[in-house]
Amino acid sequence: MKKIHPVLKAFIPVTKGLAQMLGPDYEIVLHDITDPEHSVIAIENGHVTGRKVGAPLTDLGLYILKSERFRNVDVVPNYMTTTSDGRILRSTTIFIRDESDKIIGFLCINFDTTKISMFKQVIDQHLSFQRLEELAGANHEKFASRVEELLSEAIQEIKSLTGKPLRYATKEEKIMVLRKLDEKGFFLLKGAVDLLAKEMGNSKFTIYAYLREARDKSNANIV
Repeated sequence: MKKIHPVLKAFIPVTKGLAQMLGPDYEIVLHDITDPEHSVIAIENGHVTGRKVGAPLTDLGLYILKSERFRNVDVVPNYMTTTSDGRILRSTTIFIRDESDKIIGFLCINFDTTKISMFKQVIDQHLSFQRLEELAGANHEKFASRVEELLSEAIQEIKSLTGKPLRYATKEEKIMVLRKLDEKGFFLLKGAVDLLAKEMGNSKFTIYAYLREARDKSNANIV
């Protein structure tokens, strides 16, 4: 049985604890880099990559040991790796050093993203929207509890077209407002004409006359 550095030995329960906390999709691996051909000295949830104790150091691990780029680095976080069967892992490598600051091991965390990627696809599907502006020319839907509330909100919204109270609008402006309200289905609601007559300061008969003109112009544009 090979001798394990005391610092590395202290990380064996850390390996177990992290796996128990994070769950089965997280592989936790402890490497002793003094024996790269059999570097894995502790591993939890090895089913993620199919490795066991005694497995060799990875090609990335070998590169890290040889590269000057990692001399003053403690952690290589959140990089993507791929298993032999095509699953994508989100990986982090933590460098373990001795009292002289020499690298003696790696603690690696490999998260299998397969399940969460499937979950993300479901979430993205349920959060994919058709823009309401394209569907109905509005950026929100009104969930009124009373018809009067729906009528009032429609009028308040349409007032912005004239920039002034509707009773001070010109005839042409009022006809334009009526056309817009008609397009929105405003006149399908009972009481719409009465409310609009009050808002515009006109009789119901005048509103009906303006509405006929608005619809005639709309039909002429269609032709």
